[in-house]
Amino acid sequence: MPAGFLITCLQCGEQYQVVPGRRSYRREQIVFGTDNYGADQMSCECGNAMEEHSHFEGGAAPHEGEFVVHWRSLAK
Repeated sequence: MPAGFLITCLQCGEQYQVVPGRRSYRREQIVFGTDNYGADQMSCECGNAMEEHSHFEGGAAPHEGEFVVHWRSLAK
């Protein structure tokens, strides 16, 4: 079985197959990665986009408790 992933845009149906090897970043219809602030993001050329927002919940002090990650829509 080959290694890799298939990412599908739920807005337009575009699919991107991620497989081992060199990445053609400039020609990808769906892009993903981590921004300069450490947040993960994913977007499609159709305008569908998401980014992660993370925080700690339930701790007595900052950076304590459960680390929670939410995906936020940035779709146009």
